[in-house]
Amino acid sequence: MTATLLRGNAWVFQGILDVDWEILSYEVSRQLQQKGLPRTYEELGKYCMVNLDPDFPRKVQKGDFIVGSENVGYGHDHDQACMAIKGAGVGAVLCESSNGNFVRNSIDHGLPVVEIKGISTAVKQGDQLEVDLAHGSCRNLTNGIVLQFAPLPDFLREILAAGGVYPMLEHKLRSGALQVPRTRPS
Repeated sequence: MTATLLRGNAWVFQGILDVDWEILSYEVSRQLQQKGLPRTYEELGKYCMVNLDPDFPRKVQKGDFIVGSENVGYGHDHDQACMAIKGAGVGAVLCESSNGNFVRNSIDHGLPVVEIKGISTAVKQGDQLEVDLAHGSCRNLTNGIVLQFAPLPDFLREILAAGGVYPMLEHKLRSGALQVPRTRPS
């Protein structure tokens, strides 16, 4: 049904990762909008995490992980931050805890956010990780540590595999698996 095994290198960031500052500066997002530039994954990805590491968008590899501590995605419910992370090529965000709005927005855009107790101390910058979303395990291939988390349910993995909620719904509509009612219910 869905891809469940993710592999990549860890990019470790400590402290609160606010959606409007550390992940993607609200000012940058506002300036892009004023210039009439499209709000695409690729465009926003060019500015992902630059307040903490100006070279991050150029160094991160497709499928790598952002590893954080507490309150990843803290702040407003703006979805530009998760779009920037996805646009930079990050495969998933792994953290001790996160903001519910950030998790929801990320899933909507096809980006897994996984809360894993102990992740911030078990992983160092550059460690190679393997994350199994279906079985709830994060294996640090560099140091051998294995951490467990609540496996993602099938419906969330289906959304993620489709690239987000809108691509999933579009596919279901086109395939006939989802029907749109022709009349309003009374």
